[in-house]
Parts: sequence; structure tokens; C-alpha cells
Amino acid sequence: MVSECANPGCGAQFLYFGEGKLVVVRRQQASPDQAKVEFFWLCGDCATHLNLEIPSNGIPHVVPRQPMSELLTA
Repeated sequence: MVSECANPGCGAQFLYFGEGKLVVVRRQQASPDQAKVEFFWLCGDCATHLNLEIPSNGIPHVVPRQPMSELLTA
């Protein structure tokens, strides 16, 4: 269950989904029918300048968003 913003420096409480970014991560277990689903949420303020990355080690962390100008020139 999501209780607060995934940004460790924020602490905004998740009361309802009206703004922000919800990230769903499906984790594989011993067999496909035992898959586990986890939810992470970035509040509206944090979602404007951060993204949530889930690397191969499975530990989520926040990273700065790329400015739109960098995305268009890439």
C-alpha cells in the first residue's frame, strides 16, 4: 500500500490519487503465478522534477527528470 511520496526527502502523505505519478512494479517470484505487485507514488510537486527508477537490483530511487529540450534533441 502506498502511504507517502517515494521521494525520501519529501514525506507528502498519500491520501487519494488526484495528482502526481503512480508507478506499478511487478516483481517476479519463484513462479509467474506468484508475481508480486508493488506501487510507488511521487506527489504532484516531486513528479514535476523527478522520476522514479527501478534498476535491476529492484531498489527504487528518484532521479532528476530531463528537461523537455534535452528529450527533443536526443
